[in-house]
Amino acid sequence: MIITTGLEPNETTMAHAIELAESFALPLVLRREASIQQLRRQHQDDAVLVVSAKGARLEIPDQPAFFFHPNNSAFRIKRLERGDTDTMLSVCQIQPGDEVLDATLGLGADAIVFAYAAGENGRVAGIESQTIIAKLVEDGMKRWRNGSDALESAMRRVEVIAGHHLDVMRSMEDKSFDVVYFDPMFETTVEASAGIGGVRVFANAETISAEAVQEALRVARRRVVLKEVSEGRLHERFGFTPYRKRERQAVYSFREIGGGE
Repeated sequence: MIITTGLEPNETTMAHAIELAESFALPLVLRREASIQQLRRQHQDDAVLVVSAKGARLEIPDQPAFFFHPNNSAFRIKRLERGDTDTMLSVCQIQPGDEVLDATLGLGADAIVFAYAAGENGRVAGIESQTIIAKLVEDGMKRWRNGSDALESAMRRVEVIAGHHLDVMRSMEDKSFDVVYFDPMFETTVEASAGIGGVRVFANAETISAEAVQEALRVARRRVVLKEVSEGRLHERFGFTPYRKRERQAVYSFREIGGGE
């Protein structure tokens, strides 16, 4: 991957580009007057991370550009501010001060909503197996503007952990979080969302394993929650209880720590 800037970058953009180059342990390629295509030919690399005043975007030939966007977390938080409910928060039973582990972070929309609900005294950590996604989502959450104060405050509180969720959970102590959440729907989410389709070439389509469920049950204090497509059967395989299952909608299911409901 090449890291460069837009044309005529200002000091803030240069500092951002240098920070990302250091994060990826890659040199920063000075843009000067070169086009993206020229940089690809010069460096024999198709993936170009362009840092501009608007943020960072990953450009890959024949793919939509990837740039961080809070996606549905923005309108979900607006609805919560109006007093509406959110199904994910309901099934996870999130309260202010809770500690939540999103074991399949993806693009971070669910984690942002968790952070809003858990509040300033809570903790939300998200695990993303694909390093490039983890780094760009973490960077975007730190720098995103143009949202409400509640949205921006929530995303700033999300802790991003790069690694495979099974490995990361194995390193955690028992009962580290109130809730552990799985949403292995990343491929579907990427295909359906504007502005993020270009990252699908990096997406991890791996399903949730029995080992991961057992680790989650060890790490959670209260509940492990699974989200899957309406025709999904992982909840049956792992003994999860469906929550208000409806046709043509995502299925949320859960297991209580200790086996109760």
